[in-house]
Amino acid sequence: MRFYFNIRDKLPIDDEIGREFARVSDAVIFAKYLAADMRCLETDERPQLAIHVVDANARRIHEERVFG
Repeated sequence: MRFYFNIRDKLPIDDEIGREFARVSDAVIFAKYLAADMRCLETDERPQLAIHVVDANARRIHEERVFG
């Protein structure tokens, strides 16, 4: 299954390529790793910053807050 990891903040960034995962839970774990990487790179805490995991049908299946 293909999943997309859209970044949401003041200016949204949509993932146009996505990644293949066998299970939804694998995509959620990947989003958690992405959020951890973003926390390390971001110098200011931004409460709105989040990663939305969506499936190939554009249904949001998970939201991972970067600063939660």
